[in-house]
Amino acid sequence: MAYKKKTREDYQKEVQALTDKMETQLASHFVSQESIKEHLDFMSRFHRYSTRNMLLIEEQFQGARAVGSYAYWEKQGVQVQKGEKGIKIFVPSPVTFIKRETEWVAWKDATKTEQKRAKEGSLPTHKAMYYKIGHVFEYTQTDAREKGLEVSELFASYHRNGSLREEESFRRALNGIAETQDVKILDQPLSELGTAKGCFYPELNAIALNPRNSDIENVTILIHELAHANLHNTERNEERGIELNPHEKEFQAEMVAYTVAAHFGFPTDEFSLSYLANWTQGRDLRDKEDLLHEVHQTSGHFIREIHASLEQEQILEREASPLKMIEYIEQNAQITQHGLPLAERLERIMQHSPEDVGAYLTSIAKQDTQQDLSSFDEPMMLVHGATDFFEPFAKANDRDFDEHETVAYTLVIPGEEPISQHFRILDDAMGPYHHILNTEVVSKETEQVLEKAWYDEMISTEDRDLEKVRQIVTRHFNVPEKDFRSR
Repeated sequence: MAYKKKTREDYQKEVQALTDKMETQLASHFVSQESIKEHLDFMSRFHRYSTRNMLLIEEQFQGARAVGSYAYWEKQGVQVQKGEKGIKIFVPSPVTFIKRETEWVAWKDATKTEQKRAKEGSLPTHKAMYYKIGHVFEYTQTDAREKGLEVSELFASYHRNGSLREEESFRRALNGIAETQDVKILDQPLSELGTAKGCFYPELNAIALNPRNSDIENVTILIHELAHANLHNTERNEERGIELNPHEKEFQAEMVAYTVAAHFGFPTDEFSLSYLANWTQGRDLRDKEDLLHEVHQTSGHFIREIHASLEQEQILEREASPLKMIEYIEQNAQITQHGLPLAERLERIMQHSPEDVGAYLTSIAKQDTQQDLSSFDEPMMLVHGATDFFEPFAKANDRDFDEHETVAYTLVIPGEEPISQHFRILDDAMGPYHHILNTEVVSKETEQVLEKAWYDEMISTEDRDLEKVRQIVTRHFNVPEKDFRSR
C-alpha cells in the first residue's frame, strides 16, 4: 500500500534496540525501600498463616500469597469468582472437655448442670486442640482486579492489566504460529497452575494458559509460552548440546514476550522487568550472547508472522466490506475532501498507490450498485458516473464520451474476478472495449465473447436506427412502406 513495508532487517534492528533497552533497565533495576514498605503494609492486611498451612497452600495453589477466607474477601467488597475451588487449610478448633466420673466428655455433649459446675470450678476440665478443614481463596480467584481493589506497586507488577485492541486477531495470529510449530494449545491446564500465568509441557509439545488470566495476559503469556516451545523443545536442546537451566529459559522466553509485545504497543514493561529481575538478578547466565541471539531470531520471526496474519485479516475484512476498502484506500491516498470528483480521486491514488486503483473502483461499484456480481450470467459492465447499475457489456460500452474525458469502468465476466480500470478518451483509447483490448486484461476467448456482443449491439443499433428512419419517412413524406423497404 502507500506505506513502506518493513523489511526483515528493519524488524531485526527494532528487536535489537528493544532487547538492549531491557538489558539496560535490568542492569539498573532495584526495588526502593518505599516500595518494599508499601508491599509489606499491603500484605499485612492478610492473615499470617502457619508454616504448615503455607506449605499446604503452596502445594494446592503455587505462588499464592494474598489469600483470605470467603468472609474476608466480602469485607473488602470483593466476590470470589463463580466456579472457583477453595484452597484447603487446617483451621484450629480448640475443644473443652469436662470430667464426668471416670470419663471425659466434650463441652457440647455435657449437660447444662455439668457445664454450670465446670464454670464454677467444681468439675475438672481440660482443653485439647483439634483441626478442621477450612477454605481460603487467592487474589486471582476473586474479582478484585475488576473491582479495582488497591494493591501495592510490587504486587501489581505480578499481573498484566489493561486492554488490548483486536485481542481476538492477535490470538488467531498466535494460534497460527502454534500450528506451524505443531504446538497444541490446551483448553485447560493439566493441573492447577496457581498464580502461574501459563505452562509449556515439553513432553506433549503443548501449552496451557491460566483460565484466570486477563485478555492482555492471555496474549502476552501465549507469546512467552510459544517462545518456550520454539526455543526449549527437545530438538533445540539437542542442537545446542547443553540443557539450559530454568533461569536461562525464563530469561529467553520473557525477553521474547517483552520484545514482541513492545513492538505491537502492549503495556508490559513493568511486569517483564520485575519478572526478568526475579529470575536473573544475582545469577550468571551462561553464554548470554548466544541466548540473546536466539531471542532476536525468535522475536523477529514471531513479529513477521503476526504482521502477516493481521494484514491478511485486514485485507479479508476490507474485501468483505466495500465501504471499508474505499475508506482505507482514500486514507492512504490522503483524500480528505468530501465530494471530490472521481477523476481527481483516481489521480491522487495513482500518485500514492497505483496498485489500489482496481480495488478502489471495484469497491465503489459494489457499494453504489448493491448488486450481487456473482449472479451475472453474461459479461456486465458499469461505467462509473454514467449509471448506478451494471448493464450488459455491449450496451454499457455503446456510449458517447467527450474528448479527453476520464472514463472509469468495472467489467464483470461470469466466474472471474471483476476488472476495474480507467483511461482518457483519445489519449489512451476510444472507449472501454478498445481499452480492454489494449491492456490485454482478458483471455482471447473472452475477447471473442466481448467482440461478438459488441458486434451484435452495433447491428441491433443499426436496425433500431433504420426503423426510426422508416417511421419518419413513411409518416412525413407519405412514402408507402413497401417502397421504403425496396430501396
